[in-house]
Amino acid sequence: MKALIHIGTPKSGTTSIQAFLRRNQEKLRTQGFRCEPFDPGNLAQMELATVGVIRAGGTVKEANKRHALGVGDHASQEAYVDRYEAMLREGARNWPEHTYLASGEQVHSWLSSPERITALDTFLHQFFDEVRYLVYYRPQEEFMVSTYSERIKRGELVTFEEHFEQRLKKMNYWRKAQMWTKIVGKDRFIPRLMARDALAGGDLLDDFCTIAGIDREPLATPPRMNLSLSAEEMALYLKLGRIVPARKRSGAPNRIFDSLFRIAQRRLPKPGSKISLTDAQRQQIRKACAGSNEKLRAAFFPDRADLFTQS
Repeated sequence: MKALIHIGTPKSGTTSIQAFLRRNQEKLRTQGFRCEPFDPGNLAQMELATVGVIRAGGTVKEANKRHALGVGDHASQEAYVDRYEAMLREGARNWPEHTYLASGEQVHSWLSSPERITALDTFLHQFFDEVRYLVYYRPQEEFMVSTYSERIKRGELVTFEEHFEQRLKKMNYWRKAQMWTKIVGKDRFIPRLMARDALAGGDLLDDFCTIAGIDREPLATPPRMNLSLSAEEMALYLKLGRIVPARKRSGAPNRIFDSLFRIAQRRLPKPGSKISLTDAQRQQIRKACAGSNEKLRAAFFPDRADLFTQS
């Protein structure tokens, strides 16, 4: 049995891919694809990234992630990975399909060292003859804005200017791609670009199906999910979050915050405005990413004049 693991990046259509796989689980089996999340209630399949962290000797520290996983200390996280391993071992013996599909965007962000990538790859090769890793890279200018929305949703009280300075140092796609290829080989690491002129059919799900070998025609398309907040909603999150935290210390969502936000949200304009970069910020991003983007283009997309078409 083979495996195709979609590893992110965050805010690059990952929720759409995960919803597509979940919605079409049964029909995908008729085509020979097995989508079997360890926790049916966890759309993001964080079990994949957790394997790499734990088996490399680390610990998942973020309270909201521990809450989503249903784990606490290191021992409980080890037990979680052991249960996932047992599920895959049993599945590999009994699943009749030819390919295991999984999608977990935390893989790209959490597995930030060779040791963690190696740990996940070694783990998966216990059950699958071939393991390929698929990643989607979004233009950094779009990524900057969308990741800010995600941080605000998590309850972080950070201004866009603070986010910009922090994220600017973390958008070198080439560094992570180079790390993956050194460990798993260029033939098993599949980078794709979140750009209409680079996606098969100009569509993310079409592209994913093309890479996987899925016939999309009989499959259902899920509605758009995990949409970015409007600028007005972000401002409300920040204002309210300074009074009532969006999450409890355990990492669980704070229902009081959620209720107050929904009430106040009714007064906001619809659909609202969007945060946008200044010309100076765009130039900063392009300058910071120019060298690494060119290396990624030359290595994986030699037919493109530029990695991302600039408007």
